[in-house]
Amino acid sequence: MKTDRTTTGTGTGTGTGGDLRRRTDETLAFLHGARTATRLGKRRSNAFVLYCVALGTAFWVVPLLIAAAGAGRRGEWHGSTSDHLLAGLPLAVPALLTLVVVHAARGAVWRGPVLVDLPTVSWLLPLPVLRGPLLLPRFHAAALRAAALGLAGGGVLGYLLSIAGSTAWLPPTAAGAWAGTATALTAVAAGLLVERHDRAVARQAVRFQAVTWTLAAGSAALCAYAALRGAGGPAGTLVLWSGPWGWAAQPLVSAAGHPTPGWPAGAALSAAFTLAALLFARRATPDVPEEALRARATVASRVSASVYSLDLRQARSAARGTRGQRARPLLRLPVPRSRWLIVPWRDATGLLRAPGRLLWAALWGTAALALAAAAHHARPDGQAALCAAALVAEYLAAAQLTEPARLDSDDARRSANLPYAFRALALRHAWVPGALLLGWLGAGTAAAWLTGRGTPALAVLVAAVPAMVAAALVSSYRGPVPTHLLVGAETPMGNTAALQTGLWYARGPLAALVLSAPVLVTADRAHATGAGHIGWLLLVGAAGMWWARRTAHRLHGAPPGRPPRHAGRRLRAHLITRLK
Repeated sequence: MKTDRTTTGTGTGTGTGGDLRRRTDETLAFLHGARTATRLGKRRSNAFVLYCVALGTAFWVVPLLIAAAGAGRRGEWHGSTSDHLLAGLPLAVPALLTLVVVHAARGAVWRGPVLVDLPTVSWLLPLPVLRGPLLLPRFHAAALRAAALGLAGGGVLGYLLSIAGSTAWLPPTAAGAWAGTATALTAVAAGLLVERHDRAVARQAVRFQAVTWTLAAGSAALCAYAALRGAGGPAGTLVLWSGPWGWAAQPLVSAAGHPTPGWPAGAALSAAFTLAALLFARRATPDVPEEALRARATVASRVSASVYSLDLRQARSAARGTRGQRARPLLRLPVPRSRWLIVPWRDATGLLRAPGRLLWAALWGTAALALAAAAHHARPDGQAALCAAALVAEYLAAAQLTEPARLDSDDARRSANLPYAFRALALRHAWVPGALLLGWLGAGTAAAWLTGRGTPALAVLVAAVPAMVAAALVSSYRGPVPTHLLVGAETPMGNTAALQTGLWYARGPLAALVLSAPVLVTADRAHATGAGHIGWLLLVGAAGMWWARRTAHRLHGAPPGRPPRHAGRRLRAHLITRLK
C-alpha cells in the first residue's frame, strides 16, 4: 500500500496510509481527553479577552464613531483636506492593502499563521502521525481571526470615508468590510507560504528583507503622495487594475464616489484570487517543516514571556533574532588609529550594517522638522500639540541611532575588551547619534531658511538634540523592570503597577519632553529664539548625559578584569583580527 511520506511527523514513510490515519485519530483523541482542563482554561481566557474587547468597543469605539457621524452631519469633516484625501483614494487604498500583506509576510518570519505550542513540538511532531489533522485546524483558526479583524477594520474605514464624503454609510461600510476581509485572508495565505518555505526564506533572508522593505516603502510613499497631491485619473485606474491589491479596493473606491468602471469584475477577480490563495495555502499547510514550527514555537514562547514580564526589549530582540542580518556593511570604514575613536567607529559600523535604522532616523528627523514648521502656522490651541509631536519624532530619530548602545547594554560581553567603564562608554555612544542628528536637522533647518520657510522653532529643535540623545541613552541603559514596580500598590483607584511601569519605561523621554516642550512653544509664539532658550536646552542635555552615565554605572558598574587604559594598540589589533 502507498505510504504517506510528506505528512508524517518525521517525514519518512513508517507505515501505510490507513495505519497512519488510525494512529493519528487515536493520538488526537487521547490528547483531546488529556488536554480538557487546559482547553477549558484557554476558552475562559479567550472569553475574558473577548469580553474586554467588547467592553472597550462599547465604551470607546462606538461613542467615537457616533461623535464622528455627528461631526460629519454638521459639516466639520468637509473641507479641502477631506477632498484631498478622498481624491487620492484610488492610489491610497491599494497601497494600504499592500502594506497589510507585506507586514503579514514579514511577521511570518518569526510567528506565522500556523503556530503550535512547545509541548506539541517536543512530543507530538516527532511521532509518525499525519500533519494535516494537526495543523489544518490552526490554519483555519488563523484565517477566521484574520477575517474577523479585516471585516471590522475595513468596515470602520468605509464608515469614516462615508462620513468624509457625505454619502450613505451602508455601501462604503460594506465595501470596506469586503476589502478588509479579502486582504486579511490574502495576508494569511502569504504568511503560510513564508512559513512553508522557511528554508528558502532563511537562505535569501537579506533579499527577502530588501524586497519587503522596498514594497513597504513604495506603498507608504504612494499613500503620502496620494494624501498630498490627491492624484487619481489614469494613474489611479492603472493601480486599481494592477493586481489583487487593486481588485480588492475597487468596490470601496467606487462606493466612495470615484468613477470605477468594471468594479464588479474587479471584485470577482479579488474573490477568485483570495479563494485560490487560501486553497493553495491550505494544501501547503501539512508540508510546513518541523524546523519552522519548532523555531516559531520557541520564539513565540520567548516573546510571550517577555511581554508578560513587561520586558519589551527582550521581546523585540527575540522577534528580530530570526531575521537575516547583513554580514558586511554597505560601506566599510577604516579602522581608526586612535583608541578614542574605537567606540564611534563601532557605532557607525553597526548602523551601516543595519541601514534601515538610518532610513528611519532620517524619516523621523524629517517629520520633526515638518511638525515644527507646521506649528508656526497653526492655531494657538494646536501649537503645543504640534511642538510636542515634533520633539517626540526627534526622540524617535535619536532612539534609532542609539541602537549600538542598547546592544552593549543587553550584552555586556560585547564591550568587555574595551578599556572603558560603562559610565564612560555611555557618553561615547552619544557621539555618532549626536553628530548624525545634528547634521540632518541642521541641514534641514538651513534649507528651510534658504527657501524662506524657516521658523524659530527649527533652531530650538536643533538645540534639543543633546537632550533627546541623552534621553535615548537613558532608555538604552534602563535594564529590566524592578520587581517592586511590577507589584505596585493597592489604591481606591486600583493597583498602581501598570502606571508605575509605564512611567519607568518612559522616564527618559518623558523628562526630556517636559523640560524641552515649553521652550519650543515659547520660542514659536514669540517668533524669536533667544540665548536663554538655547542655554536651557543645552543644560537639559548636559543633565541628561549625566543621568545616562549614572544609569549605565548602576546597571553594569565597572567590568571586572577590564584592560588597562594604555592597552590601545593591543585593543586595535584585537578588533582588526575579530572584525575582518
